[in-house]
Parts: sequence; C-alpha cells; structure tokens
Amino acid sequence: MLTRIVKTFTGAAARAQPDTSPTTPSDAPATLLDGRTKAASQLVRGDVIVIEAGEVVPCDGTVIDGIATVDESAITGESAPVIRESDGDRSAVIGGTRVLSSRIVVEV
Repeated sequence: MLTRIVKTFTGAAARAQPDTSPTTPSDAPATLLDGRTKAASQLVRGDVIVIEAGEVVPCDGTVIDGIATVDESAITGESAPVIRESDGDRSAVIGGTRVLSSRIVVEV
C-alpha cells in the first residue's frame, strides 16, 4: 500500500514540472559589433557583442559601452533589476541574464 502511495505522489510531482526549458546561454545567439551573429558557444575571449533590450546575455563579459538594466533573478535570485554600465564596479554581466532596457556593448 505504501509503495502505491509513493508511486502516485512521485507521478503527480513529475507531471507538475513545467514543459518548457529556459534558454541556456550556449543556445543564445550573439550579435557581434559588425552585425554578424554566432552561437554563444562559439564566442571567444575578446569578441565584442551587442545586446539589445529583451535579449539574453549569451556569456559572461564586461560592458564597454552603454548602460542598461539587467534582470539577474534567474542567476542570483534577486528580484530587482540591476544597472550595468561601462567603467566601474557595475560593468560585469552574467551569461543567462536578460537585458531589460537600452543597449549595451560587451567584451567577452
């Protein structure tokens, strides 16, 4: 009887899981400064990419131009967006986060 209850509970829990998987940074397309695109997994150190509002940050990097609000909640758990800008303590961006406003240029 106990085995039957456990199986039922386990099956219900499995069905409760969402069917969609989030976009991983390696799946995210990256737009290079010259307009070409490539997969995030193909980026190399020194590449310069442009990230527009609504796009996923494809990999970790440093903002070298622009200022934007970034939703890091998927990574940090913090619900409030953060400001990322060039020059200073707030220039690092994390792959898998989402730019909410403006446009930033990031060096991988």
